[in-house]
Parts: sequence; C-alpha cells; structure tokens
Amino acid sequence: MVVSLEEAKLFLRVENEVEDSLITQLIQSSQQTVENTLRHSLTEYDEVPADIIMAILYGVAYLYENRETADFKSMIQLMRAILFPYRNEVF
Repeated sequence: MVVSLEEAKLFLRVENEVEDSLITQLIQSSQQTVENTLRHSLTEYDEVPADIIMAILYGVAYLYENRETADFKSMIQLMRAILFPYRNEVF
C-alpha cells in the first residue's frame, strides 16, 4: 500500500486502534479506485506523486466519514480531477 495505516489515521485524526481493520480496508479500496481511475498500477512510479497520495487519502476520508451515505459518483469525479495529469488515455 502506498499510504500506511499510520498516515491514514493521522489524516483522519484517529488516535485509537478500534477501527484499524476498517481503515486498512478503506486504504486498499481507495488505492484500487485510484489505480482504476489512472488506468495503471502505482508500482509504475519510483516515487508516487503527492497528488496521487492525496487522492488516496481523500478517498479514505470520504469513505470513512460517509460509510452510510457515500456518493461514489462525486468521490470519483473529484479523484479524476486530481488525477487527470497522471491518467493513461486508452483508445
């Protein structure tokens, strides 16, 4: 994973271990969504750009805060805006 559990918890301002499993799953889900949006794996980068890390953290925070009512369309639209410069075009 590009974003560690500790980084995500700091971003979310979570100070306990009660939801570590949930946050780990959200990191994985957000990273997969980012890779799907980019149309390539993050393993292609020697150093992952800060914008991509921020998109992953945004996804984690959005999913964490909106567990019951997440609007995936709006989440992905914002991710696309952040990730556009890094996205592979497929013809």
